[in-house]
Amino acid sequence: MVKCSSQAFGDSESWTRNYLTRTREPARITYIAVDNMIPVGMIRVNDLDTNTAVIHDFCVLPSCQGRGYGREILSEVVKILRDQKNSQIRLSVVTQNRNALSLYQSVGFEVTAEFNYYVISVDMIC
Repeated sequence: MVKCSSQAFGDSESWTRNYLTRTREPARITYIAVDNMIPVGMIRVNDLDTNTAVIHDFCVLPSCQGRGYGREILSEVVKILRDQKNSQIRLSVVTQNRNALSLYQSVGFEVTAEFNYYVISVDMIC
């Protein structure tokens, strides 16, 4: 999980390990995608309530991208969530990630809201 997420999102492994530890909770499920017992990707789902699930931290190892794993992972998780009777499935994605947006839209997701996040380095604060 740490390797996949840190490589896919460009974060350090120590930051990623800390993040995954801090966000571990019963309402958040992590699915690990494997091919021949070798991890290729992961996707996390947070149940907000009995009807709403949020997909996040979805990634495929960069060395495994472009082989259809992303579409298969996402399709399977959406099927699982529908089988669990979730009436709303949300996802979080960086809006500049056009490949991800294209994948999500090809599976049936629509853009309904867009948020821009701003970051400043702590060193920059006076």
